[in-house]
Amino acid sequence: MRRQTLLLLLAFALVRAVSAGYTVDPGYLNPPSGLPITPREISFLELPLWILLIELCTLPLEAFTGFWTWISLRCRRLNREELLDNSVRSDIFDSIRKMPGIHLRALSAATDTPMSTLRYHLGVLQENHTITTLNDGGHLHFYENSGTYTAAQQTVLRHLRNETTRAILGELLRGHASSRQEIADAVGVSAPAVSWHMKRLVEDHIVQQEKTGRTVNYEIRDDVAADITAWLGKKET
Repeated sequence: MRRQTLLLLLAFALVRAVSAGYTVDPGYLNPPSGLPITPREISFLELPLWILLIELCTLPLEAFTGFWTWISLRCRRLNREELLDNSVRSDIFDSIRKMPGIHLRALSAATDTPMSTLRYHLGVLQENHTITTLNDGGHLHFYENSGTYTAAQQTVLRHLRNETTRAILGELLRGHASSRQEIADAVGVSAPAVSWHMKRLVEDHIVQQEKTGRTVNYEIRDDVAADITAWLGKKET
């Protein structure tokens, strides 16, 4: 009975609001006079009755919508078996494990997965904290999220995804070259290209440089040398 009364009041208020007429006069014929009135905030209970009724009627719907959204998000949290039960998602995750630091387009090519499908499964893997990403100037690189790699190791792996950078690090690791020109001759790229790669490696604290006269020599930092040695060895075998 109470619900029916509330609906009748709401309908009556809406009919009055719709049927009410308005008279509009040009403002320039009646310019305002006196001191300006400062607007003040009004409380919820000071609102017109029809607005109060609408708010009261929509509260259950808003509460239900929020609850349903929360339930939907919770339901997307899957255990590891359910998460990787999907063959496409399992292939994507396996590729990320085997090629840590892989970027989006390379991952799409490696798994033969369209971009839209790939983005969806990556989103599910991220929501379930199975993978993590590293943003490199707008380019995302993907890693297994199980405490396997530190932030510094993720950065090293990202650089190793680039063939030229990998070759440069290999030459530095073997001690065959250290100056810009020596590296360029050993790797087979131009000296400006070497400078570009070395600048990024120095900024990311993978390589350190030392200037002797007019010559700049480079060497791999001690704190990342072991990781680079291990990962380059895996790629060569």
